[in-house]
Amino acid sequence: MVQVVAVLDVGGSSIKSGAVGLDDGRSDTIDIGTSLPTLANEPAGIVLDRLAESSQAALDIAGPDAVGLAIAICGPFDIDGGVSHMRGVHKFEDIYGIDLREAIRARTSIGERPIRFARDAESAGTGEALAGAGRGIDRVLTVTVGTGLGTCLTVDARPVPVVGGQGIEHLGMRSTPWGRADDVLSAYGLAKILGIEMTELPRAVDEPANAAAVLDHGNRLGTFLAPVVEELDAQIVVIGGGMSGAFDRFGTALQAALGSTPVRVAALGTAAPLLGAADLTFRPER
Repeated sequence: MVQVVAVLDVGGSSIKSGAVGLDDGRSDTIDIGTSLPTLANEPAGIVLDRLAESSQAALDIAGPDAVGLAIAICGPFDIDGGVSHMRGVHKFEDIYGIDLREAIRARTSIGERPIRFARDAESAGTGEALAGAGRGIDRVLTVTVGTGLGTCLTVDARPVPVVGGQGIEHLGMRSTPWGRADDVLSAYGLAKILGIEMTELPRAVDEPANAAAVLDHGNRLGTFLAPVVEELDAQIVVIGGGMSGAFDRFGTALQAALGSTPVRVAALGTAAPLLGAADLTFRPER
């Protein structure tokens, strides 16, 4: 039996929409739709309208038989209550405290079907562990390098939220010699080092003049992750998020800093958080 789920992946820079068919026999299907700028620093009304526009696009892709809407979203976020707690993280300041579930319900055709939230890093990590670069590996640390730095440890393709009292989603809040990891090791952090806007970063990482800075970013990320890998007993590190497209420019430095633990670039790209969010919120317990 197949359940069709409308899905969003809400990041600081863009919102991806699509649909996932969850199959009991694990022959899942993923239909990727539009990608729109998030407008994360605009007033609340504009942000909510963009979320609703993307949600409706996902519902249209999924069709009338969609069982509900799954939303992978960055944090801090109350995934049970559907309320943003983002402050001081370079995005979504104006939707702090707003019930996104009800805001989306009021602006779309979803009706009374469920709207369920999942953490974006856990969604990406679950997707990659199920069907991507971490498939078949027991303990996978997936690191999403985007507007923020997301971290997810999966064991047997299920997120492990806490290890030894450490909340895995909060690893980006740790201090580094250069500042808080989320601030300095993310794509946002690299853009700040280069003195450019986030929208200019994809072009800037290709410029030869920035090669040394991009490589150094990989070294810093690897230096930060090396003790984390040991602490979590991770067997592999998977790099996803917007910066994964530039992996060939910083991956060698990252691998050198990590030592013997292998690093792979995410294999599913946009599809990983869509699959992961649907799996975490709508698939019956495995």
